[in-house]
Amino acid sequence: MGRNKNQELNFLYLEDENSNASDDKKEKKVSKKKKVTKKERTTKNKTAQNENEAFNFDNEIVIGVTKLPNETQKHNVSKTKKKQNQETGKKTKKTQIQKGADKKSAPKKKQIMKKKEENKKGKIIKGVIKWTILLGALMAAFIFFMMSPLFNIVEISVTGNNAISQETITSLSGITVGENIYKTSKNKISQRIKQNAYIDTVEVNRILPNKVELQVKERTTTYMLEYVGSFVYINNQGYILEIATNAVDVPIIMGYHTTQEELKVGNRLDEEDLNKLEMVLKIIDSIQSSGIVSKINRINIENKQNYTLHIEEEKKIVYLGDASNLSSRMLYLKAVLNDTKGLEGEIFINGDLIKEKAVFRQKQ
Repeated sequence: MGRNKNQELNFLYLEDENSNASDDKKEKKVSKKKKVTKKERTTKNKTAQNENEAFNFDNEIVIGVTKLPNETQKHNVSKTKKKQNQETGKKTKKTQIQKGADKKSAPKKKQIMKKKEENKKGKIIKGVIKWTILLGALMAAFIFFMMSPLFNIVEISVTGNNAISQETITSLSGITVGENIYKTSKNKISQRIKQNAYIDTVEVNRILPNKVELQVKERTTTYMLEYVGSFVYINNQGYILEIATNAVDVPIIMGYHTTQEELKVGNRLDEEDLNKLEMVLKIIDSIQSSGIVSKINRINIENKQNYTLHIEEEKKIVYLGDASNLSSRMLYLKAVLNDTKGLEGEIFINGDLIKEKAVFRQKQ
């Protein structure tokens, strides 16, 4: 037992020593750690001092590094922001006040605009009324001036007339000496004169202050139709100019289609006769070039496939066929007439003159 107690004491002692030794080791480790941290702090402080010595952020600007504001600068920035916020608040209040004022003043502005528009319209209407009154007064004065005795007609002259006398034309015009020159229009005067079938066109000229000139163009008689013991005068356009008992020195057209009821002065031949009349004009033109037109007394247009010419002086009848190739047919006609002088008979130039020749058949 004594040994055991000694052993226990030795064991406790050893444990105390071991514990003390372990505590010493821990303290050494802690001290080492403290030394390491102190070294790290010193190194960090040295590096910071070196960096501060290298760059002064207060006085120098480094690209890519934002400068941190000081406390005074922060205070100033906050003050400016407050001022800006106050100013913006004031502005918004002002705009709100202005909007409210605008809303209140909107109906007043509309009323003012309406009044302005009404005033403008009133001014325009007044201007129009003034100008209309002025123009009306000027027109009245002008009309009064034109109706004055200064413009009373003292002379009427007629030019271009041949078949119709001057007295007939002036009476047709309805104009009289002593009346105002502006009493009737030019159009009405020309229409009155053109009631006569011989008058083709009329031109009315006022020679101020008191003369009138009437220029007319007449239709001339170029052919006649035989009608119930009398003669119907017509021109190249188929107008019926006159129905008379005496004949004039123009060819007579035979075989026409127009009815007796349509044969009135001022009318025209019917459409069929007008078409045939165009061919007659071509025939007469070709005969004039050959120099024998004065010998033609009658032209028969009854058959448009075989127009015939009557030469009464020589008692000959000429058959033209459909009157195609007139120039060559007229050459044959002229030659046959020269070869058959003093002979009565019929001349046939109505065939194909390339294959056939002109034929003269003497009357037995």
